Parts: sequence; structure tokens; C-alpha cells
Amino acid sequence: MDEIEELEKQGYDIIDIIAGDVKPAREVQYLVDRVVKNKGGDFYGGILFELASVRFPEDRAKALWQEILRHKYIISERLGRNIGVRVATLDYLENIKKLISAPVIIPETEFAKTLKLSTTDDLTGLYNRRYLNNRLRAMVSEAQAERSRFSVLMMDLDGFKKFNDTQGHQAGDLILQEFARVLREGLRKSDMVARYGGDEMVCILPLTDKFIAKTVASKICEQVRKDFSEVKISLSTGIAEYPTDAADDEGLILQSDAAMYRAKAFGGSAVSYFHPVEITYRHTEPGPGDVACVGDFNRWNSKKGMMKPDEKPGVWKVSLDLLAGKYKYKFLIDGSKWVTDPSQVECGDDGFGGMCSVLSVRME
Repeated sequence: MDEIEELEKQGYDIIDIIAGDVKPAREVQYLVDRVVKNKGGDFYGGILFELASVRFPEDRAKALWQEILRHKYIISERLGRNIGVRVATLDYLENIKKLISAPVIIPETEFAKTLKLSTTDDLTGLYNRRYLNNRLRAMVSEAQAERSRFSVLMMDLDGFKKFNDTQGHQAGDLILQEFARVLREGLRKSDMVARYGGDEMVCILPLTDKFIAKTVASKICEQVRKDFSEVKISLSTGIAEYPTDAADDEGLILQSDAAMYRAKAFGGSAVSYFHPVEITYRHTEPGPGDVACVGDFNRWNSKKGMMKPDEKPGVWKVSLDLLAGKYKYKFLIDGSKWVTDPSQVECGDDGFGGMCSVLSVRME
């Protein structure tokens, strides 16, 4: 919530702007609108706490805030002047709802502090998981409307648990704070980073595809390796791109998490992402009606592996996005005939007494 603190330093009354009592310049209104849009879990509760010095659950506070604005409008119309949100709040809560008595007014800066506490992690100063979830949902909606891309990075420190267990939690906390510093310095101002839990951090890179994100993540990975070499801690990162790898917020977290664990499976200190892979089937006999590429990557489900005929006669193709690893697969012709891929040198047992092709995707 740095925007709120900066606006308050410039003398703006944030709550008056939110309530519509003050009409600021367009750029100031834009900043306030963005704060409201990306509000944390104690946004309306923070407003009412400042205005009336009483705490309400967030759902209750939101409902009361809407009622207060209606009350302000009605009284202002009757009096022929704007009574302001502070008068309206105290009158409504004390005289209409009977929820408070002898209210205490607190400084405006407390509202910024309340919002900041509700959206940031105490230890690292990064955004917390609640804010991340809200922001990620908003990012999906924005990208969907604008038909744009963005990437999510799931990061986890290799060797941190062992260090934390042997050196103690205070030493572990210092590592997490230093890790947060590395992330702040390694990301752009437009990027967002949050503590997801434990030593897991999540970064959102707007308008960034997975390939550019890999470059950013690799630099951070190298910096962590350098800064924490003495304590033998490194970094594993998984990347998921919207909408290629997942089309919603939950999917992006799941896919980036899966990619991160694949990086760990390859020894850690690596960046893992879903590689675009094209598999081609060529036939010489009379053309089949349909061809499916089925294997480990689609749980041997022929419906998920349907291939498309290419412009070239006798050629069928399918595009996949796969993590590093080895995948067994076969071609299913017209739903009845199984064949291996002659372009693949490596083969293996398909588990049913036959052979299948093996595709290797390297960890770059």
C-alpha cells in the first residue's frame, strides 16, 4: 500500500476520496481506484476503524459502508449540502444502528497502516498470500479482457528446511529476509512478489511470456546461489504462463508449483517451465480417419491427444507443453491400431506387453 502512504504525504484524504466527498485530479483518482480494486481482506474494516474506532468483520464492515454512503446521500439531500462521510458514519453507527458510543477519531495514517498490515507479510515485508490470491484473480480478468499474457513464478529455497532445523528459526528468518531483498532487487517495479508460505515465494510478471520469465528467474537463481553459497542454499523455480499453461488463478498456482517440484526432482538450483513440443505422425498407407497421440502426458486418453492433419498430405501434428522429463507414448490410428513413433530412437515397455516410444524433454 505504498500508494496510500505517498498520497497521504501529499495531503490527500484517502477516505474522503473513496467516499466521493473530494474530487481529486485524474491521476490521483486512478491510484485510489487501483487501491480499492486490489483491496486486501480488512479494507472496509480498516475504514470504519479509523472513522469510528471500532472493529467489524470484513463482510459486516462492507455492508455497513454501503449503508453509510446511502445515509450520507439522503441526509445531504435533505440539508442541501454534503455532510461528509465522517459525520454520516458517526451519526449512522451511533444514532441509527446503535453500534457505538463515545467514538474516538484516529489519525488518517492509521488507515494506511491497517491496510498495509492486512496485505503484507510481517517477516519479509512482501505481500501476503491473501493479497496474492486477490491480485492473481484480478490479473487473470485483466489479461482475459486485454488478450495479453503474464507469467507466474513459484520459488522455493533448496536446503532451507535443513538449515532452519539445524541453525534455528531466527537464523532461518534472516535467510528469508535476505531472500526477499534479492527478489525485490531482481524484479521490475511492475512485477509483484508475495510470500506464499514458509520459504515459498510467488512472483507475478505482467505482460511477460514464459521465455522472458525464465531469463528473469535464472538471474535470480544465480544471485541466490551466489549470496547463499556459504550456507548451501539454492533456489528452484517453476513457471506457468497465462493462458498457455493455465487459464485461471488456481491452475496457474498448481502448474507453477508442479514445475517448481520438477526443478527440484532434477537436483534443484534450476528453473523449470512447460516446453512447447510438437509431435508428428507420418503415414504411407491409405490415410487414416483420425490419429491420436496418447501417453504419460495425457494419461493415455485418446480424446485429449487428437492430432490435426497438416497442410502436407500424410502428416498429422499435435502441440504439447511439457515439463522436463521422459514420456512414454504411442499413436492410435482410427481408434484401433497402435504404432510407435519411428522418429524416436528410444523405446520402452508400454506396460501391456508391447513397446512404446520415449520422448525426452531436457531441463535447460
